[in-house]
Amino acid sequence: MAVAESAPAVAGPIDWLRGPRFDLSLIVGVLALALVLGAAGCASPALFAAVIAVDFWLLAYPHALSTFTRIAFDREGARAHAFLLFGLPPLVFAATAGAVALGGVLALNTIYFFWQSWHYTRQSYGIARAYHRSAGSDPAGDRLSDLVVFAWPSWGLLHRAHQQPAEFYGGPIWLPPVPKPLVVLAGALALGALALWTARHLRALAAGRPRSTGHALFVLSHVVITAVSYLVVREITLGWLFINIWHNAQYLLFVWAMNVRRFRGGVDPRRAFLSRLCQPEQALRYALVCLALSSGFYFALGQATGRMSWEVLPFVLVCHQTVNFHHYIVDAMIWRSRAQRA
Repeated sequence: MAVAESAPAVAGPIDWLRGPRFDLSLIVGVLALALVLGAAGCASPALFAAVIAVDFWLLAYPHALSTFTRIAFDREGARAHAFLLFGLPPLVFAATAGAVALGGVLALNTIYFFWQSWHYTRQSYGIARAYHRSAGSDPAGDRLSDLVVFAWPSWGLLHRAHQQPAEFYGGPIWLPPVPKPLVVLAGALALGALALWTARHLRALAAGRPRSTGHALFVLSHVVITAVSYLVVREITLGWLFINIWHNAQYLLFVWAMNVRRFRGGVDPRRAFLSRLCQPEQALRYALVCLALSSGFYFALGQATGRMSWEVLPFVLVCHQTVNFHHYIVDAMIWRSRAQRA
C-alpha cells in the first residue's frame, strides 16, 4: 500500500497514529495473529485449508473491499474515480487473461508472487512514514529506516529464488536463478542496516531522546514477519500464508484509522453513510459492512465463474487475480492522491 504521501500530519511529537491501544493492536496484535494462524496452517493440510478459509473470507476479501471505502462509498468519490472503478477493471482483466494465454498459470503465479511482495513492502513503507508524520518528523529524512524496510524483503525474495521452488499455491512458478553469494550479500546488507538502525535507537534512548515508539515497533514487526515468511519457513506457500494474514489484517485496521481521521469532524452530510460508519465508536459496524459486502461480491464471483470451463482458460483464476491486481493498482494510486488527504 503506497500511503507515504497521504497520511496527514499531526501537530506535536505524538508517537502513535491513534493511541497505544489501537497501535499495539495494529502492530503487536496483528503480528501475533499472523504468527499463530500461520503456525496452525503449517501443522497439517487440513488446518492449512481451514486457516486459508478464515484468511480469505474474514481478512483478504474485506481488506480488498476496504480500499473502495476511500473512493466508492459516496457519489462524489465515485464520480472523481470513475475510471478506476469502471474503466480500469476491463483493462486489468484483458492484461491478466493475456498473461495466462501467453504463459499459462506459471505466468500468473509468477506475476502474483512478485507483485504481492512489492505491494506488501510498499504498505510497510507507507505506514512507517505515517508514523514519522504522526511524530512530527520528516519521513524523507530517515533513509536508514527505509533501507531496513526494503532490504529485508529483498533478501527474502533472493533467498526464495535461490531455493528454486517448483510450485506456489498448487501451481507452477518461475523464479530467476540466484547464486548463493548474492543471497549472502543481501543478507549482510539487511542485517547490517538493522544493526545500525537498532544502534541509533539505543543511542537516542540512552541520551534521553527516544525516537518514535510506534515507528520503531512497526519496523521491527515488519522485519519479524518478513524473516518468518521468506527465510524461516522453507516452503514458499506456507511462508506466504504468514505475511498474507499480516498484510490483510493490518490493512483493514489502517484504512479504518485513516477513515476515522478523515471524518474526525463528525458526520459529513455529503457522505452521510460513510462518515457515520467511520466514527470511532462504529469500528464493529464498519468491519461488518466490509465483511458483508466483500462476502456478497466474492460469493457472486465464485458462482458466476464456477460455471465456466477451465479447458480453454482458467477463468476462475483469471477473474480472482484480476480483482487482486486491480486492487493493487487502485491502492497505489489513491494513497498518493492529494485528493485523498484527510
